[in-house]
Amino acid sequence: MELHRPRSKWPFFFLLGGLVLVWSSLNGSELRILVFPVGSLPLLGFGLVMAAGALYALVRSFRGAPVRIDEAGLRLKVAGINRSVPWAAIEALIIEPYTGTLAGNGAPRLVLVPAPGADLGVAAEYQNKIDGRPSIILLSLDSILESLEQVKLGLSTYAGARFIDGVPVIEATAGTS
Repeated sequence: MELHRPRSKWPFFFLLGGLVLVWSSLNGSELRILVFPVGSLPLLGFGLVMAAGALYALVRSFRGAPVRIDEAGLRLKVAGINRSVPWAAIEALIIEPYTGTLAGNGAPRLVLVPAPGADLGVAAEYQNKIDGRPSIILLSLDSILESLEQVKLGLSTYAGARFIDGVPVIEATAGTS
């Protein structure tokens, strides 16, 4: 199972706009600031910068999935980890709700608890809200295309007992307080 990032349509718009600006500057159009003609060279430069930025965004949108889950473990390209992590190096994978003070992002997060002695190349500095173990926040689930139910199904299939669904746990304790 792969967790995919959504792709934006904006880079196509900016690429087209940049190419139109480059074409128009090469065909005699000029940039005007208020009523003062500046010339076609700034128009060409603006069009090139716009097209280059759009190409960069397009290339980034076609990069691989940030998380791939299979029988061997996880293939991670998030949180400073860019490698395959076997299941033996993972103590738990937790879906926990965002419980911060900011009301902006209430989406659940995927949190990895590394096994003792496992070197993932990143320090586990975050303490998860479920059991307080040192963890690494991999990603917020609103930054991927798959739904929460699809992620839960994939994690329960491949991670088995390592998967902890913390969303009902937090909601149940919040309801009793």
